[in-house]
Amino acid sequence: MTPESPESQPSWLNLVNIDSVYSAEKQRRAFTFFTMIFIAVVLITTLVTVNYSVYAKLLTIMLVLSDLTFFICAVYFLRTGRLTGVAILVLSVICVLCLALVYTGGKENTALYWLMFYPVVSFSTLGLRVGFLAVSSLLALTCLFLYGPDIGQVMYGNAEKVRFTASFILVFLFAFIGEYFRNKSHLEIARITLLQKQDAYTDQLTGLANRRFISSHFLPFAKLNSEQYLPFTVLLIDLDLFKNINDNFGHDFGDQALIEFSRMLETQLRSSDIKVRYGGEEFMVILPKTVITDAYAVADKFREYVAAQVIVFNEHQSTSVTCSIGAAQVSHIETFNQTVKLADEYLYQAKRLGRNNVVSSEQQQANNEQ
Repeated sequence: MTPESPESQPSWLNLVNIDSVYSAEKQRRAFTFFTMIFIAVVLITTLVTVNYSVYAKLLTIMLVLSDLTFFICAVYFLRTGRLTGVAILVLSVICVLCLALVYTGGKENTALYWLMFYPVVSFSTLGLRVGFLAVSSLLALTCLFLYGPDIGQVMYGNAEKVRFTASFILVFLFAFIGEYFRNKSHLEIARITLLQKQDAYTDQLTGLANRRFISSHFLPFAKLNSEQYLPFTVLLIDLDLFKNINDNFGHDFGDQALIEFSRMLETQLRSSDIKVRYGGEEFMVILPKTVITDAYAVADKFREYVAAQVIVFNEHQSTSVTCSIGAAQVSHIETFNQTVKLADEYLYQAKRLGRNNVVSSEQQQANNEQ
């Protein structure tokens, strides 16, 4: 296990997510999607039943096939949760239906009225960019039928064509504006929420994660993504005789020592390791996918590195520090708290052994066998 260069180290802050914000957005789109399908199925079924003898055979067949497609898409989404792809398919089918209505004229040439809902539903379900493409495509193809060459489509009056085009463009414009600023507000809320969560989980002095990050975020996240972390080893690290630094040099120097020690953690350990200021001069490091044997070697190497460093506050004040470390392995997230207590016991054993030591379950077992 070799440390990565600082430039390639992703921050632990990358683990902080705002899934709840994005989940609410997905729920909004899913609700719009199912509402659209429900209305479409009810409407199409009613239209086919009532106007079977009036509609052209091609239109009737397309409506029935669309009903079946909508039902299959709804079932597929419930099983897979893939909203965007299914929504694109459904809106594409509706687009084709709208074009078929425009081409055939529907009942008494009222087809154009049914297109007015499309911009609102497209933006609400597909979002800004994909919705814009969908609505633009429908508008362009509809204008081709209305103003283009005669290819067998129903003819509409000039006033009707102009009024429809103007009305549809207005609906398109205001639906776009509404979705644009809704999306902009959503992104800003997401950004502020992320910054607030990151700030809540950050130790303000050292910039490391704080204790709340472990209990409120890391443990639930690791439980959902256990294959990325388990087994992992917990290191509890305490700076030896730290009170003497505050007493002899002052609290400002003490703060500087904590900051410098945090930098050592960042530079000497992997970017994937979670470094936490656990309280006062005590730190916790979580080594993902690391068994106790490897973790002991990492901890001992880090202990030696710390002891060899000199912390400089100014030209008149400098000192060296040592640290004591307790290490224990976590194989199941549910045992995390018990493992931390065990690592804490090993930490105090390291103190009793004269400080500047690493004690782990593996070492304890070896001592017992001797």
